[in-house]
Amino acid sequence: MVDLSLLVRYLLNFKMVSYAPNKLKRIVLEVFGGCNYTCQMCPQSNPGRGKSFTRKMPLETFKKILDQIIPNYLADDPVVHLEGSGEPTMAKDLPEYIKLVKEKNLKCFIYCNGARLNGKFMEKVVDAGIDFIRFSIIGYNKDKYKEWMNSDNFDLIKQNIRELKKYIKKVGSNCNISTYHLITDNENIDEEIKLYQSNVINELGNNTAYIWKMHNWSGNYDNPNPRDLTERKSCGRPFAPEITVRAGGSTGRTAAVVPCCQTLGPPNEEKSILGHLDTQSFEEVWFGDKYEKLREAHVRKDFDKIDYCKDCDFLWQNSEVLVWSNDKTAKLKGPLGFNSEYIRTDYIPAK
Repeated sequence: MVDLSLLVRYLLNFKMVSYAPNKLKRIVLEVFGGCNYTCQMCPQSNPGRGKSFTRKMPLETFKKILDQIIPNYLADDPVVHLEGSGEPTMAKDLPEYIKLVKEKNLKCFIYCNGARLNGKFMEKVVDAGIDFIRFSIIGYNKDKYKEWMNSDNFDLIKQNIRELKKYIKKVGSNCNISTYHLITDNENIDEEIKLYQSNVINELGNNTAYIWKMHNWSGNYDNPNPRDLTERKSCGRPFAPEITVRAGGSTGRTAAVVPCCQTLGPPNEEKSILGHLDTQSFEEVWFGDKYEKLREAHVRKDFDKIDYCKDCDFLWQNSEVLVWSNDKTAKLKGPLGFNSEYIRTDYIPAK
């Protein structure tokens, strides 16, 4: 149920709501905050995500959040993501979360490492109605994969993708598959693109793939392959029609709302909490003072006032961070699954 008192405050107080969109196109509801991998470039293991964030979001809480947002705050044709910054396949009942999303006639996406996505579990995920699955494959061969993802699963992941594609075809699912890759050496970009293409992308065939430069997780990760520094500008996320909700949060809490997935890990993740939807309403958080102060700082380019933003390399407007894709609709500032009308920086208001 919508909190009417907050909604009235929202409608009457222009300063409070001047930057808050009132319709969401993208909802990121992290089902599981932990991970079964210890990737070198991920704050989940380097330096290690706080224990209060690595929990599972209760199914009842997940449903309550969807019920708060639907139907009052959804734009047309929205997407619900179940990964956040954790590994969604760690939730044994992941298909139940997917079913809840599909019961509301929404698109459902997951980004995963894919190690557990096989056999009967994979079939249940597809049968639940998943629309899109992205596999993270960092490292263009077995050795590089093990170096960066700390696992010998390079061949297993490719086999899981083949198995998934066969099952999708068998049952007539509309699920789409994609792979995600990172450049591991900025001095060797062209060669790494060729190796990703020959060892993974072309071998798997007819799915979309994206190769990016690494990022620094809002300053939480000392990136050995830094992005080029340019003028700092807002990434657009505080104003974009999307919300990111963690499985965990502060000690003893769940459903922490954060500005984006980039604040993963210490010290910035705890600092970036804008509220908790386990006890607070959507309106209290989305139209609340913390969120509005963040938006105002981005409008004024006062990034140094925000600890979890000031060192983030998504503020550096570098057009070359997406180095290759076979997806002709891929956009630097837009999330997957949307047309060219959804570019995050387009939502930045004038001062």
